Amino acid sequence: MATHTVTRSSSSSGRNYDVILNYKEEEREETGNNFASKLYTFLEKANIKTFKDDAEISKRGDHISADAVMKVIKESRCAIILFSWNYASSTRCLEELSLIMECRKKNGQRVIPVFLMGVEGSNVRRQKGSFEEPFRRHEENLKREVVERWRLDLKIAGELCGLNLKDFLDREEELIQKIVKDVIRYTKRKKQVTRPLSPEPVIEIPNKLIIKNQPSTKSMLQQMFDWICDPDPCFGIIGVHGMGGVGKTTLAKEVNNRLKRDLANGVDIPFETVIMVTVSATPNIRRIQTYISKRLGLPDDSHEAVALFNALMQKKFLLILDDVWTELMLEDVGIPRPPNDKGSKILVTSRNRETCIDMGATKTINVHPLSESESWDLFVEKAGEHVATNDIKPCAEKIVRRCKGLPLAIVIVAHAMAKQQGVEMWENALREMKQLDKDFRGMIDEVLLPLKFSYDSLDNEMLKSLFLYCACFPEDYNIRGDLDDMLNYWVGEVIVDQLGSLKASRDKFEDLIQSLKKSCMLEDGEEKGSVRVHNIMRDLALWITSSEYSDSSIKFLNRTGISVKEAPRAHEWVNASRISLIGTQIKKFPELGETCQKLTAFLFRENKHFSVIPQTNFLQHMGHLRVLDLSKSQNLVSLPNSLSCLVNLRVLRLHMCKRLRALPLPVLGMLRQLQVLDLGWCSQLDQQILGGSECERLRYLDVKFSKVSIPAGVISGLYNLEELRFYASNKIKWRVNSGEEDEKMDGSESTSGESIIDVRELSCLTYLTSLSISFEDIIISDWFKPLANKIIALSLNHCTVEKQDALEALNLDKSQNLWQLIIEDCPGLSCVRIGSVLTVIRNCEDLEVVLDRQDVYPNQYYLHELHLEGLPKLRRTWVSLEPLNCFGQLSLIVIEKCNSLTMVFTEEMPRLFNNLKEIRVGHCVRLEVLIEAEEEEEEEVGEGGIISLFPRLEVLKLEDLPTLTGVCTDQTTLHCPLIREVKVSNCPRLKKDPLRIRNKDGLLVIEGEQWRRGNKVMEE
Repeated sequence: MATHTVTRSSSSSGRNYDVILNYKEEEREETGNNFASKLYTFLEKANIKTFKDDAEISKRGDHISADAVMKVIKESRCAIILFSWNYASSTRCLEELSLIMECRKKNGQRVIPVFLMGVEGSNVRRQKGSFEEPFRRHEENLKREVVERWRLDLKIAGELCGLNLKDFLDREEELIQKIVKDVIRYTKRKKQVTRPLSPEPVIEIPNKLIIKNQPSTKSMLQQMFDWICDPDPCFGIIGVHGMGGVGKTTLAKEVNNRLKRDLANGVDIPFETVIMVTVSATPNIRRIQTYISKRLGLPDDSHEAVALFNALMQKKFLLILDDVWTELMLEDVGIPRPPNDKGSKILVTSRNRETCIDMGATKTINVHPLSESESWDLFVEKAGEHVATNDIKPCAEKIVRRCKGLPLAIVIVAHAMAKQQGVEMWENALREMKQLDKDFRGMIDEVLLPLKFSYDSLDNEMLKSLFLYCACFPEDYNIRGDLDDMLNYWVGEVIVDQLGSLKASRDKFEDLIQSLKKSCMLEDGEEKGSVRVHNIMRDLALWITSSEYSDSSIKFLNRTGISVKEAPRAHEWVNASRISLIGTQIKKFPELGETCQKLTAFLFRENKHFSVIPQTNFLQHMGHLRVLDLSKSQNLVSLPNSLSCLVNLRVLRLHMCKRLRALPLPVLGMLRQLQVLDLGWCSQLDQQILGGSECERLRYLDVKFSKVSIPAGVISGLYNLEELRFYASNKIKWRVNSGEEDEKMDGSESTSGESIIDVRELSCLTYLTSLSISFEDIIISDWFKPLANKIIALSLNHCTVEKQDALEALNLDKSQNLWQLIIEDCPGLSCVRIGSVLTVIRNCEDLEVVLDRQDVYPNQYYLHELHLEGLPKLRRTWVSLEPLNCFGQLSLIVIEKCNSLTMVFTEEMPRLFNNLKEIRVGHCVRLEVLIEAEEEEEEEVGEGGIISLFPRLEVLKLEDLPTLTGVCTDQTTLHCPLIREVKVSNCPRLKKDPLRIRNKDGLLVIEGEQWRRGNKVMEE
């Protein structure tokens, strides 16, 4: 290997490097040295310590040895490889590359390949193009094993996720800035951020496995396991294919869950981590990356392809990619392609064998439909034994045969027929299925028709309508009723008018969802409390609402997902009753030449590219529209005056349109039917709205985190308001006035353009059930009591609490969910109840107790974060601990500057904090102990005085606690099996060598101020 040179700044001597640049000096200036020099300059300006080979420096004799280069490579956090047209001619570059790839394999070093002009990744991987001739010469002049090693290293480097200069035509500096930004993020994380604890190797996935009396299913499942566990490299990628509804996903889930059960039973499994992720017909790469990153326990900003690739390369993994429709480029996601040194595997499920082959599967399994006997056994199990009676069985068998052996169809039809006892009902059902079968063949005949029968068997039209509406969302979308995903449906479909209120609609939604889940028309989503539509059931709904199904009066135009880049053509809009273009990349709409007589809902959410709605020949043709949802249209700046043509509009949602600057105000006043106006998170919308008598029918108004203002006197006139979102509305201020002050105050607007509204206007809203609001610089007294049980999110800032019992009215109602409570700088506050998700209480000089109440309703609190800061009189954190599960979801506690506290927990309290992951306590001058032992509490104390009270605690930070003498009283040791970081700073009386906290290896020994997982422990 040749000698090396290094460019050194005056301060570089003896330093470790963040980055090493590996490149070949160019004879041509266009792309080589020029690019490397620019990149080096940008890296140095960003204070990134960079090692750069430079032939010009070597002329001055500033040489360093190959050993020194090896040392630099080992110590660098990141390597950037610049593949130029003449890179392969340099044996120095190739030898450095081998060292870099060795460090990457052993130490997880970050490697960023950059392909300069004239070089493609395939040239590098295969040594073709400008790489071919140099390697011919290398083979003639050098040892064969050296050349083969270089070829292997180039193959691996070429497969890494990198950057290509040709993708940045005439934007070379943009590419350089992207590289620098990536390096900064990576090196900062390596220096400052401890990787969070990896989650469980396998997590159980809800699954309704049906293999009882199904030999064929058991056989296929066993074959999958045999191939997955076989170390032979030819089983690196395994494909599972079969028609929709045949049970591929069910089998894949069972693979995951069986490995989970084995692990729980103490059986070694052949993988370090098992991850199952749904790909779907329109893959969302970022969602897939984020989920895998989360499962690997990577930091939140580590979902990019390179970070995932490096993390997965360190593990032996089984990755289950479910519902793949077309080839997914694993490199784009950041997934290493098996086979590899670790023995990782990928399991792919798809409807097509060709897709499995395209994904690289060398072994495939065709999931066949169930046999007649298996189908019958499954049907009887789900429908009930009564279907096997002599009078019903003949019809039932014919119905089962029409399900074509598809487990999904069999289960759903069985649920539909489970309550049918009479022979006539079964004969009628068979006739209906035959009628459906009359004119259709193929996929429709084999899959959708049996499912259509189950749809027809739903109890009422509201159930059918809701099921069809759920298909408007993208594939695999998690639908949340409590997060207003269904607000458009309730109001747009006039259900709220039928039921009388939004609350009644929400309650009804829960009932309907449960009915659809019991009928297997919907299933639980990935997020807690959500549901989603199985992709086959979504196909059914889209078929029913398509133009090819003539019986339906409802026609949907449904094109969702990032693969959709063009809007439907003008003629396609005319006969549609609902149009859903959610999550697309559409940039412009067509001009409509005809009236869309049937169109009642237009859902165009989550678009990052669209900016302008046509002024003419668009909204003018949608006079029957009831729902217009443009939420999360991130580039939308304004709305056209043609909005006034939507005289039947009931729902206008512009949630999180963060660049929206103005509404056509006179037009807004013409929307007399409007019941939902959502301007939440329109952070640049600085405008007065509702200045006239318009929108008197409003039930729902959201202006949180916006700059809109509303004139005084308007709110009290919106008699129908049920739900009001005023939280963090910066231009809306509140006042509490006496009669004399009313006469003096004429102003509804301050000199800064803020609205100043009397709080008594809120008391005029007799139908109000839900309120999120922020108050600043007002007196909390009796006026607050009637509102207290309606508040779901509250911020009080510099408010004086004149009547303590007014605040105590919060959360008195069993049905209330105060999910967020933030109180800052409020004198007079002596006691407060917590919110259910986030509670922050800061700088309240009179507060003495938190949650001073013993008759709290069970299941009312599910606190996630609690911050108690600057509370000089706080003497106890909790007086009452009922209900016992109220802190079951709490993950973070922060306590600072609470100078009357002598302890944080008593020994019986922490057992309630089973999910607590982080505790931060600081600047509490009287705190003596973190956990105070109870004399009579012995049941959780093990041998040697060990207690295990925080089973999931990962981080503990104790700072500036001058009187802290121990974690627990009486030298009890706290067992924290998952602890990964402890920081102790300025706690002079606390013994740290060892600290009375132990993990599975022993007592933690803190040297300096910090202990991290892997540092010193002391065995007891």
